[in-house]
Amino acid sequence: MDYFISDPIGLILAFINVSTVVILIYMFLEVAAGDRSKLYRTLDRIFKPVLTPLRRILPAWRIDPASIILIAVFQLIAFAIKRVYR
Repeated sequence: MDYFISDPIGLILAFINVSTVVILIYMFLEVAAGDRSKLYRTLDRIFKPVLTPLRRILPAWRIDPASIILIAVFQLIAFAIKRVYR
């Protein structure tokens, strides 16, 4: 069993999967703690430049639809990469 990522495609897929989990944590903190959480404020500084254009277009709900769309885009990219390179 190989515990290290040795190819660039595997590294890209790992990055996409980790980013998806971090965005899910960001979404949970947004609903649960909001600005009171230091982790939320840190993640907000990271993801705000990516999510702001989507938030302008989409309506404001309790759960951020822009984050859900970003997760879906990441997973579609991962699916396409797996389809092409595996």
